[in-house]
Amino acid sequence: MKRTKLLLFFQQFSIWFKILLGELMNNLISLVLILAVYLTLWHFPQTIDLLLILNQADAFFLEIPLYFVLLTAAAFLIWNIPKYFYYHNYKDISLANLIGFIPNQHYRFQNRSGFASYSYIARVHMRKVVPRILGTLLLIISALSILHAMKLFGLENMYTSFLSPEVSLMISILFLLCLCEPRLYRRFQKMFLKLPRTDIVVLAVLIGLIVLMISLGSLNTQAEKDLGKLFLSNSALVLFFFLLSFNSYRFLKKFPNKKFYGAILAAGFLILLGFIVLNFIPDWASMINPLTVLILSLLSLFMISFILILIGKKIKLPLLSMSCFLCFLSTTFFTSSSTHYQLELKDTEVKRKPMEAYFYQWIQSREHLIQAHKEKFPVIIASAEGGGSRAGLWSFLVHSYLYEKTKGKYFEEHLLSLTGASGGSVGNAMFFATSKEASDEEKLATFKAQENMYGLKYKASQVYKKNYLSASILSFLGRDLFKMITSLFKFQNRGQLLEEQWKTSHRNYFSEEGIENSLLGQEFLSFYKDISSTIPAPPLLLINTTHTQSGNYNVISPVTYDHLRPLSGMNDFLGNLQYSYPDKSIALSTAMRINASFPYVTPVGEIKQLDEEGNEVYTDQYADAGYYDNIGGRVSKGVEEVFITVLQKSFPSLVDKIEIKHLVIAHNEKRKAMKKATQLSAPLTTLQNVRIGHTKEAMNKLGNSYAVTLTPQAIVPYIKKRSYGRHNESDERMITPVLPVGRYLSTIAIRSMEAALERVKPKLDTIL
Repeated sequence: MKRTKLLLFFQQFSIWFKILLGELMNNLISLVLILAVYLTLWHFPQTIDLLLILNQADAFFLEIPLYFVLLTAAAFLIWNIPKYFYYHNYKDISLANLIGFIPNQHYRFQNRSGFASYSYIARVHMRKVVPRILGTLLLIISALSILHAMKLFGLENMYTSFLSPEVSLMISILFLLCLCEPRLYRRFQKMFLKLPRTDIVVLAVLIGLIVLMISLGSLNTQAEKDLGKLFLSNSALVLFFFLLSFNSYRFLKKFPNKKFYGAILAAGFLILLGFIVLNFIPDWASMINPLTVLILSLLSLFMISFILILIGKKIKLPLLSMSCFLCFLSTTFFTSSSTHYQLELKDTEVKRKPMEAYFYQWIQSREHLIQAHKEKFPVIIASAEGGGSRAGLWSFLVHSYLYEKTKGKYFEEHLLSLTGASGGSVGNAMFFATSKEASDEEKLATFKAQENMYGLKYKASQVYKKNYLSASILSFLGRDLFKMITSLFKFQNRGQLLEEQWKTSHRNYFSEEGIENSLLGQEFLSFYKDISSTIPAPPLLLINTTHTQSGNYNVISPVTYDHLRPLSGMNDFLGNLQYSYPDKSIALSTAMRINASFPYVTPVGEIKQLDEEGNEVYTDQYADAGYYDNIGGRVSKGVEEVFITVLQKSFPSLVDKIEIKHLVIAHNEKRKAMKKATQLSAPLTTLQNVRIGHTKEAMNKLGNSYAVTLTPQAIVPYIKKRSYGRHNESDERMITPVLPVGRYLSTIAIRSMEAALERVKPKLDTIL
């Protein structure tokens, strides 16, 4: 008897599982959307950081509701879109009646007798339940991603103490799977219906959840512990949707079905329309939180898939599958011939000198200063670690302080070279361009900002307060994806859009009014033209990048160096470029971009190499410098060796008068060492940690005598207006924000970085 029951159980389980797989296939685009949200919110550092930015946003009461509205729209679309794919629904759909069509016709043909087989009962049940479950799962993933982020950032609170995001997600999935079994579902339903006045209780709970979400938002202080409130709000949204979707038959009796389904589809098409408009005007995306833009983009791709499936059903062709296959073929075909990601080349008349000749001139033009200096003359070699906008701002702030402190002498007299990787090198370049322009005009640059409502003290902070990420995400999932598939039309790729944003922001804060030409848009070598022995040679700006096809380190340098042993093996970017394109170079902003190419978010830059007859041979591609060396330490050590050689050979009397100092602009990131990796994960773990290991090795070689590390500092969460008088920090709740890695910094994170600058000022003062 027991054996018979066991066999019957496994037989029914096999039937149930096959039906579940079949129903999931009918919800395939929903599964893809859920998987995309899971991967982006749980496994990509840049998007995990966006949860911090969402919580720290200045326009909190606009950005959080918009994010929640899009999540809710996604859940409702996942719940209802699959209904349109059943034959008894789509056969009657037309363009005229699509909005307002009630996709419930398939329920009319169900066998309602009590003698139906288990397979039939399970199939009918899953058609109703699976879409609701998937909508709920999307919201659960978004809520638990906040808990996951708190765990990663080490933000301990009552939620992280009692809940594990991974375990909670597994338990949630198991519970939702139980609801897919019709007999278990009926038991849960009977337990629920035993509650007195069920309708009133459900309505009261739904209203209470809305009030809870609003009240939790009003209590936000932008502190990381308020991520707990954001987690609780998102969890309330999960419960709200779960109760509403599984009790919809109660509420839809009192609500017109046409308006309900029409509103859901209309919301989906409005989201798609907004996505299309933003792709035509990507600057508008910069006014929206990147996480919201990400959900908007994924939802729009979901709606496009829905349209293709519905049309395919009507014309009896697998249109989505055919479109995906054709897209794969077209991308393969167009990739080799596409010029969409080609770097823009600029004319140049500047001939590069050998590095040792340049250093000779650098020392010669400062010889009188070195001789007159009472103590050892500091020669500074700056190296800036990568890490998105926070790295760029940190290096920019450090340079700005040293410039202001010395009234320009830091740049004019002591700085020998600037190098780095990714965001740190971007900050170097912005500082260099500003200082060089002021030097050419024989005036001092101004890096301090006028006091504003945000309380920011430096212009660099105002530059980095801009959102440099949303337009890239939008373009990656929108116009650039379209270009890759069709190769139609000409427009700026997401890398060029980033360059334009950098140039505009820098011009707004560092150029005089009415000046339209961008300083960052100038040709790279133009900053080194007309340099004579009577004018002190400016510092060398060395921008690094990684050659995609070979993995070799490339240096974008105003001087030649590949003949020098200390720098051997590092490819000369401009030398390679000018082999095919004599008298050509790139803009400073382009050099910054290919040095700071976040994976996928920023495309690799391409340059077609030509033979002697002008025929294309192959295409070089260049990516983020941080793949190879995330601080540029190897370049800085090479510069030091070449400089010492020139000094000893040509200026022996100055050897004892000069002290070389490595200014290391880094981040104080605490990484917990993994006790043990499994044999499956060990190879990937090694690859992941190699870059970090190389960077730490380079920093150790440079030394920590003049290393200034960025450590988040406690600050007052809100800036009060002057009309309210000055506030006393001791009376306020101090917070220490976690600093994200991406290209979008909140005001509160920037203010913490300015506070960190105050902490390292004594150490910076010792450099000069």
